Amino acid sequence: LPLLVALLRAGTEEGKTNAADAIGTLATDAPTRALILEAGALPLLVALLRASTEQGKAIAAGVIYLLVNDAPTRTLILEAGALPLLVALLRAGTEEGKTNAADAIGTLATDAPTRALILEAGALPLLVALLRASTEQGKAIAAGVIYLLVNDA
Repeated sequence: LPLLVALLRAGTEEGKTNAADAIGTLATDAPTRALILEAGALPLLVALLRASTEQGKAIAAGVIYLLVNDAPTRTLILEAGALPLLVALLRAGTEEGKTNAADAIGTLATDAPTRALILEAGALPLLVALLRASTEQGKAIAAGVIYLLVNDA
């Protein structure tokens, strides 16, 4: 894991993308996700969302989705500035990027204050657009996230 995080920090674009993909493969259980966060991968994944290839952005969004497993992690992700970058990817990413961004946004939408932030960031019309013109998987994810955003529970 430290070598992957080092590559994510200082590798080529391809190296960073591959490191993020490998980290996502490792993020299968809570203890490993905690190790990934402790290793400092989150700000590097957000940086990949900010300035990478379309594939790198899509993979970073997918890994962020995998890392969200509790309220403290959601807070860390929001504080790292991931939400506006996820919304931007939802607006102008590849199909995979949009789907992964929607998935990640859905995992953040667990409480009313965060749902309000997501709505303020402009995600709802982008999710509706994904619902209209995406793959079946993308449509299903968009529908689920829309449900979370409009549900008061």
